[in-house]
Amino acid sequence: MNGLVGDEVWIALAAGLAVAIPGILSAIGVGMTGVAAAAVSAEDPKKFSKLFVLEVLPGTQGIYGFVAGFLILVGTGLLGGGVLKEGIVGLAVLAAAVPAILQGFTAYAQGKVATAGVSAIAKRPEIFGQAIMYTVMVELYAILGLLATILILVSLGAL
Repeated sequence: MNGLVGDEVWIALAAGLAVAIPGILSAIGVGMTGVAAAAVSAEDPKKFSKLFVLEVLPGTQGIYGFVAGFLILVGTGLLGGGVLKEGIVGLAVLAAAVPAILQGFTAYAQGKVATAGVSAIAKRPEIFGQAIMYTVMVELYAILGLLATILILVSLGAL
């Protein structure tokens, strides 16, 4: 028990935010790119597969958030019995989740870059590779957020 709030509550909050925030922002990023891709596909259906790759990329942050939430629940022992591992402090687990939660905001930026890539491909399909590279550069920071959470969880003994 950590003050008035039990460790289980902090851990559940950490896992919930790690899944929900990146998930919501991924839906926004995928949605904005999907709107642009649908418009271009309506004009030229042959571009669908290239545009779909760009549309999917902003959704990866939601996956990273889900992975972080799952690791938090499993690593702490809250999933599958609810008995916490010895020495786990819920507020520290919430702090560990912060990078995984905040990496979700990169989905919005990545959606903007991917949407610009869709527009560029509409005019010049041969620049698909460049559009992917621009979009993937944003991905790096999402991956670093997930990795930071994993490293902190390992340091806390939760993994």
